[in-house]
Formats: sequence, structure tokens, C-alpha cells
Amino acid sequence: MRMLQIHSDGFSFEVKRKAIKNAEETESKNYSTDASCLVNFIASEASDETDLERASQLTADMIDSAAQEVSEKNIVVYPWVHLTERPSQPSVALKLLKNVERILKERDYTVYRVPFGWYKAFTIHCKGHPLAERSKTLDVTTLKEKPKEGVREQEAAPGEDLTALKAEEKASSRFYIMEPDGKLTDHDKFDYTGYEELRIYVKYETAKDRTVSEPPPHIELMKNLELVDYEPGSDAGNFRWPPRGFTLKRAIEERVTAEMLDYGAHMVQTPLIYDYAHPALKSYMQRFPSRQYIVRSGEQNYFARFAACFGQFLLASQSLISYKQLPLKLFEIAPSYRREQSGELAGMRRPRAFTMPDIHEIVSDFAMAKESSMKQLRFIKKLMDELEVDYEVAFRVLRSFLDENRDFINAVVKFIGKPVMLEVFEERYAYFVFKGEWNVVDDQQKSACLATMQIDVENGERFNIVYVDERGKEKHPLIMHTSPSGSVERVLYGVLEQAHKDKKRGKKPKLPLWMTPVQVRLLPVDDGMIEYCMGIGEELMKAGIRYEVDDRTLTVGKKVRAAEKLWIPYICVVGENEKANGILTVRKRETGEQTEMKVSELVKEISTKTAFAPKQRLLMPSLISKQPIFSREV
Repeated sequence: MRMLQIHSDGFSFEVKRKAIKNAEETESKNYSTDASCLVNFIASEASDETDLERASQLTADMIDSAAQEVSEKNIVVYPWVHLTERPSQPSVALKLLKNVERILKERDYTVYRVPFGWYKAFTIHCKGHPLAERSKTLDVTTLKEKPKEGVREQEAAPGEDLTALKAEEKASSRFYIMEPDGKLTDHDKFDYTGYEELRIYVKYETAKDRTVSEPPPHIELMKNLELVDYEPGSDAGNFRWPPRGFTLKRAIEERVTAEMLDYGAHMVQTPLIYDYAHPALKSYMQRFPSRQYIVRSGEQNYFARFAACFGQFLLASQSLISYKQLPLKLFEIAPSYRREQSGELAGMRRPRAFTMPDIHEIVSDFAMAKESSMKQLRFIKKLMDELEVDYEVAFRVLRSFLDENRDFINAVVKFIGKPVMLEVFEERYAYFVFKGEWNVVDDQQKSACLATMQIDVENGERFNIVYVDERGKEKHPLIMHTSPSGSVERVLYGVLEQAHKDKKRGKKPKLPLWMTPVQVRLLPVDDGMIEYCMGIGEELMKAGIRYEVDDRTLTVGKKVRAAEKLWIPYICVVGENEKANGILTVRKRETGEQTEMKVSELVKEISTKTAFAPKQRLLMPSLISKQPIFSREV
């Protein structure tokens, strides 16, 4: 079976003439609705004939799942043989379509099945959101035995290893709330008064539902601000960064890199693809719950990395390491890929391609791991605070580790300084015994993790990483896995969702000043002021401040509105009066005030607010007239 699904605002068709001799008899030659509906163009294939009942059931399941993801109750079933080169017999195709109709009606859907065996004209109005257009395929001859009732079966691509994901789904755990004083309460008995976002986060985590019905607010914002956009020439969940967004991306990467170098990290670069057949990698894949992109080269299967672990572990396994160098910190800005399920993709919240700042800290034992954890908490808090986002913290621990290290867990939560979610596993399903997550809760009451830290007890031995101890003996270390900020994509998701929430609370939406692509826009009142503005721009650039000059032939009012659409923090009007008095008329987005400032005062204010961040140049010309329109309106 092959299926094309379109979420549409209305649908209509008109029967023209018979396409086959035994076309289905129909009294209605046309149909039209203005209501929202999920239109399913279905082609039954020869493989469906081997198990028609199961093919019908699974096709209905696919439609049911898609309908739930987009919150749709109206279903159109449309026969469309042109989707396949291997069609089933017409009688089989008709039975499949009738079965699908019956099953969906039993599930309380409103279903309209289009007559079979006719040439038809139709009109459709695709809604255009990220889940509005999808295709599905089904081959019952390749499926394993039917999963048990109530058990969700993971769908794997050819060659993909989902062992760890399936183990994660089966793992037994309990959820608690732990307070800074060490008090532990069942999550459903905790008083969430004053902790509304924690309540939302815990509800989301315990439900374990990652499906998406509507695009989250940050998607429209990231496109309107010309930061990120979908790439139609790539796989879903892969994005392109125009210069404005790429400037922001580089600013984030450089900020995290500077923090890691200050922490004592060794910065490395490792390959993007790895061999499935490598014994250590193959074993690790079965302990890391993530989906993989498969890369075929000749007769060999490779996978695109979904973290920096693989290359860094292989590098460490071939290094001579002394106890004197521990803890040894390897850091990388790692382009990574995870083949997330299509129904879970949601802009920057859950993409398939992402850039992960990833540090692995090699430690001798649990004592050093706990000491390093307390140090990492400090830089994670610093970076999270610099993002200016509200966040909730969660820790996931093995029961035995919690029992044996309660003082450590108490100290960690005390440092966090507010109640956190604690998920306790009875058995270890992955390589870690302790994991911390810093999560943003968005306007859709969903969440995504930014910073994360883990204590890994397996991979030192798995990859044969050794260090030489004080007595000259080789020992396997433990490994700390940490992303100090989360992926760059998740950072953008977090700050944009925060901006959306701030706007709903009556505040002006903004990006943190240090990462915003353009910090100052100069608005000359006429062409005679452009050269003077460029001179001011040179002063700003020397101070590491990113600027633009709007040299277009527009009124000052239109220039101001254009700058406000892009959330420019400082908008400076420059005319003869400003030039004569050596001042700028500055409009500040954060406060809404308009004031007069000298260039030196503006430089001092911005430099003071962004002193912690490395200087990042604007990655495009500073004159607006030299910038093409990538995806925004100005």
C-alpha cells in the first residue's frame, strides 16, 4: 500500500467516466465540502493480497495516527492507483478501501470514501503546515509477527538498530518531585502551587507523547526574523540558515566554545559517519536510544552520528592517558543527525539535523564524576541564565545509584535551588546511571531538553579506553557526557518560545542581546547621512558590535518599522542635528524608551551587557541595499 496524505481546507470531486469495466456503482457523481479534512490518496499494491486484513488494519492505523496528530475528525478515502507501479487486483483494492472505511467509522471518524474505478476531477486546498503533506508506504510481506495489543512497535529503516529505543520504552520507572531540602514526593501528590511550568513539564514527561498536531509558535518567528527556514530540497527536519540566522548560530557556538576552553577542554573534530560493523560502535548503538540515518557506501552500511561520542571515544581509545591528566575533557561542535519519527518533528524543537556542543569528561571513578558534576552544574547554570529563558530541571537515575549516592543527589538539587522532577529507573536500560536535563516548556505545553549531563559507566570498557594510575596499572575510566547548552537548534527554539510567552504577558519579544544577529541599525534620514553612518558603523565594528545601515530610499518611519519587525535592539536615527551635536537618537527595544546617546555611550552600554560573549562579526554586508530578501518582508 502506498498513500499520500493532505490536510486540507475543504475538498471536492466530480466523476467523469469509468476507468475500468467493473467500476463501483455510485449514485452520487460529485461531492464537495468546505470543512477541514484529512484526504488520503491510497494505492493498493500486489503485496497487500498476501494479508489483506492486516494491510487494511495497518492502513487504517496510519490514517488514525495522522488524524490524531493534526486533530482532524473528517476523513476522505480516495482511490489513486497512480501512486504505484505494482497495483493489486481491483477487487482487492476495493476491499481494502472498504475495510479502511469501516475501521475508521468504528473509531468515530466521519469518513467519505470516493467511488472506485472512475476518472475524476478534484480540488484540494492544502493547509500548508509542517504536517499537512505526508506519504506512507506499507509492505505486509516484510513485517514481523504482529505486536502484542497495546504495545507500540518501532518502525526501523533497513539496517537501523532500534534496540536501545525499544529497551527505553519497556523500562520501568517512577516519577517524583525532589525539593532543595531533599524532600521526595510522588509526582501526583506534589503541591504545584507557584510551580505551574513544572506541573506542565511533569505532565508532558509522564504522558510520553511526542506527537505534534499544530506547528509551535517559534516556527513562524524563526522564518519572519529570517533566522532559519525549511529546506525543500532535503529530508524533513533539515533546515537552512541564511546569513542573519547563521550569524546567530555562530555566536552561540563561539560562546559555548569559549566557556569550554575556560573549563580546560581539548577541542577536537571527528568524522560524521561511522561503520555499523565496528564492534564497539555496534555494541554502543544498542545502548543509545536514538534513531539513525543510514548511509550506504558500496556494500557497506554506515550511520550518520547522532552525537560526538563515537569519534571522541575512538580517539581516546588510541591515546596515552595518565591519571595526572584526569579529568580529561574533549569538546566538539558536532553536526549530528537523528532520524526522528515524522509525526514528532516540530521545527527546532525536534529536528533531524542539529549542531551539538558536546563535551566528554573522562574521570577515574565515581568520586571524581560527582566532583566534576558539581563543577559542570555551575557552567550549565551560567549558560542557561545567559539564554534568558525559564526552564525546568529533571534528573533520571538508577534506583541503586540513588540509594548509594543520596547525599550527592541532595547536593545537586540544593544547587538547582527549586523543585525538580526525578525519574527513578529500577533497571539500567542504557549506558548511564545518572542524567540531568534542563528543559524549556513552550506555549503548546510541550517541552524539549537544552543542556544535559550524564555519568556513563559502560563505554570506558566498551571502547577500551584506559588511563595509567599512580601505580602504573591500566584502568577503564567513567565518562561524563555533557552538552552545556543543548543543540544550537534547541537554543533557538528556547529563546523564541520564551519571546512568544513574553509577548503574551505584555512584554516586547526579543532575543538575548549577545546572540541577536544585528545589535544596532543606523537609519540615515537621507542619502547625505549614509557616509556618516558608515563611519559610526566602523566604530561599532571595532568594538565588536554588529550593525547595519538602512541606506534605502524610504521614510524614517518605514525604516523604523522594518527594524522593529526584525527585533533590532538599538535603532538609531541619524540626521543633521545628530551629526552636528555628535549624538544618536536611540530607540531601545528592551525598555521601549527613546533617548539621546553619544556613540561612545552606546558602545559602552552594549559592551558591558555582552562582555561575557566572544565577538562575532555580522556574516553579510552591513548596507541593507546590498542584502537580498531571503524570506522576510521589509
